[in-house]
Amino acid sequence: MECILCKNKDLSIISQRLRGGPGIVYYCDKCKIGILKERKDDSKLFYDEEYRKRFGPDIETTSNYDDIFNSYVNYQENRLKLLKPLINSNMRLLEVGCSTGHFIYNIKPFLKDVIGVDYDSRAAEFASKVCNCKTYGCDLKDSGLEKKSFDIVCALQTLEHVDEPIEFLKLLKSYIKPKGKIVIEVPNLLDPLLSLFNNEQYHNFYFHEAHTFYFTPDSFMQVMRAAGYNGDILFFQDYNFLNHLNWILLGKPQKSCHMGLSEPKFPIVDTVDSSIKDELNLLISNFDKDYKNILAKYGVTDNMMFIGEPI
Repeated sequence: MECILCKNKDLSIISQRLRGGPGIVYYCDKCKIGILKERKDDSKLFYDEEYRKRFGPDIETTSNYDDIFNSYVNYQENRLKLLKPLINSNMRLLEVGCSTGHFIYNIKPFLKDVIGVDYDSRAAEFASKVCNCKTYGCDLKDSGLEKKSFDIVCALQTLEHVDEPIEFLKLLKSYIKPKGKIVIEVPNLLDPLLSLFNNEQYHNFYFHEAHTFYFTPDSFMQVMRAAGYNGDILFFQDYNFLNHLNWILLGKPQKSCHMGLSEPKFPIVDTVDSSIKDELNLLISNFDKDYKNILAKYGVTDNMMFIGEPI
């Protein structure tokens, strides 16, 4: 095992447990990147047949495509806020790793055309129907899409899944028009539940077999530059303050991802006067915004996004 960036073989171990059981995640102290020891033998087969059986918005049950779409479609405001200044109604956007289309569903009204690609052919088919757009359930190389034909190419929560991230990013570059943009979003290894609170239960939940790499801001930028891009990393926090309290106090996920992704509210009983509810919920809503802004200021959010262009 060696670092994909500096070829360092003197790696430390940051986890000996994955979400589903034993497993090793190595760490290059020079490049600040985490690397899963075991790799997937056949990525297409894994994501087409196994991934949704093991990973989804509800950790207690296997989610169907409606569940996945409905779990995330209403929580894309952070991405839209960052991307709207870049787009107009004459542009074409490609999302690689589109899943059920919860992002392209939201961005589609602002563009001329959107196309999605995903290894999971049934997720891609679902996205095509719900978003009324063209999708491909295959490897990008096998899609037949025209090179240099998109104004923006996105891969959101996808880079951490691939076995060769630099080569993958170079492939994406070939589909970007001259003066076009690349948008890559990944989980941040400096997630506050790890870097600030060192929550053991979350640590055991965070690392899992579907994520081959774990990026810090430093290693994320190194990978993007190694693939031939210039740009900036932006930070945003999806999960709310109550979700973090749940992990800190109870040591487990909330029952539903909606509780963590939506605007936080106190679980006040229905008989309480609405004016009290409103004031208390406004209090925690304002606190949550301030909390997320502080996390973003210091780069310790759960997600980070690179926006840039090919060199």
